[in-house]
Amino acid sequence: MEAKEILKLYKGQISVEMNFSFLKDPFFTDEIYVKKPERVAVLGYLFLLALAIYRVFQRRVRQFITPERPLKGAGGRKLTRPTGQAIFQLFEYVKVVLLKLPDGHIQRALGKPLTPDQRRILQGLGMDESIYV
Repeated sequence: MEAKEILKLYKGQISVEMNFSFLKDPFFTDEIYVKKPERVAVLGYLFLLALAIYRVFQRRVRQFITPERPLKGAGGRKLTRPTGQAIFQLFEYVKVVLLKLPDGHIQRALGKPLTPDQRRILQGLGMDESIYV
């Protein structure tokens, strides 16, 4: 291969590395014990499936966000191409309250209303706040 081609391939690796970075996080891969090679393979397939779902999720939200209407991230940062992690962080403090009614039924409710950005993300995913309640 020519040096230009090698450099181009090397520089293209960053997108792959960014996709697999969460799989390298010790939170996900530390202390996983499987005894059989078949189970290691299944676990690998599950990780790949999780990565595919994560990428579709991120892509669908990004299609709904424009530079004219960015999301507000942590610290007030404007997010025009938010990562899946940044999107999940916007939902980190959503609280669901369980109310026990006198008749014994339990009713679920949001602790406080969703923000406009949270609603926008759910709308982009074809959902609404009823997924919480």
